[in-house]
Amino acid sequence: MNISLPKPLIEAYAQAQADFARAAERLALFPEPAVLLAHVRAAEREALAWLEGEVLIPDQLAVDYGYSPRAWRRWPFAFIRVFDRPLPSPTALTAAAVARWINAADLDDPVAQIWRTRSLVASTEHLGGWERRARQTSHLPRLIAAADIAADFTRTAPLTQGNASIAMTLAERHALNNAALSAGGITAIGLKSRNMPWRALVRGNSDDDFDELTETARDARCRAAWLDGLAAGAQTVVKLDRALRIWLERLDTACAGRRSSSHLRALCLLAGAGPSLTAARAAQSLQLSRQATTKLLAQACELRLLREITHGNAFRRYTIDV
Repeated sequence: MNISLPKPLIEAYAQAQADFARAAERLALFPEPAVLLAHVRAAEREALAWLEGEVLIPDQLAVDYGYSPRAWRRWPFAFIRVFDRPLPSPTALTAAAVARWINAADLDDPVAQIWRTRSLVASTEHLGGWERRARQTSHLPRLIAAADIAADFTRTAPLTQGNASIAMTLAERHALNNAALSAGGITAIGLKSRNMPWRALVRGNSDDDFDELTETARDARCRAAWLDGLAAGAQTVVKLDRALRIWLERLDTACAGRRSSSHLRALCLLAGAGPSLTAARAAQSLQLSRQATTKLLAQACELRLLREITHGNAFRRYTIDV
């Protein structure tokens, strides 16, 4: 089937595709992929919370839900149900499969047991209507189809909450075929960095004085915004890659003159692979005494590899100093 698309959209599509490929390549070549992924995931969660209309305050969430690398799974945001979970079949978006995915019916997990008591799907009829319209995008390039899928899901609003953020995650997982780089929020990162009024664009209203207010023009704006968001999100990943590579170089320099038995590198990488690190978790992971771990953390801070983010409170937490 021949598809006629406007030149600006084709250019935006090519840019988004190239930028994402570049970001994915950076992850593949990164010396410590867990560190880069941890920072990408943190940015994705913050952006999806923004898209959901919430403010994500990491310190407060850490106090309320814990400090472990997976503590975010208990956060009170709708998108958390699907975050970092691949679509069971990214090429086949059926209403039934999407409902199971959203309600975590495919998970055997204590957290999922809690989620299952609160179904997010408010209208299976609306979800079925969305599926029929989603099928009509099959002739489009996947990245462009994803914009239509996300926008229509948000407008259809088949969920009790989180329609915009879950729609974004769903469409991105579909478009990128469950790519390792994305947990569903790369486009959201870009939309947030551009301060793009996605939900207003989806509804067809905005503070901007648009020349055309037709549905066709609305859909074109959504496609352009989605592609720009994906490109900008991928560019953010590349910037993270650069900053973290500089940090790794500093870590290599600091460890060069130390004995092979030193735990400094392992400690710093442990901190880099999560949102924050406590002395207790570090001691347990590295099998060191609490005293030795505390001393090692102090050394890492002196070398400006880590920094304390709790300002001397009783339960001190550390993150990498990027």
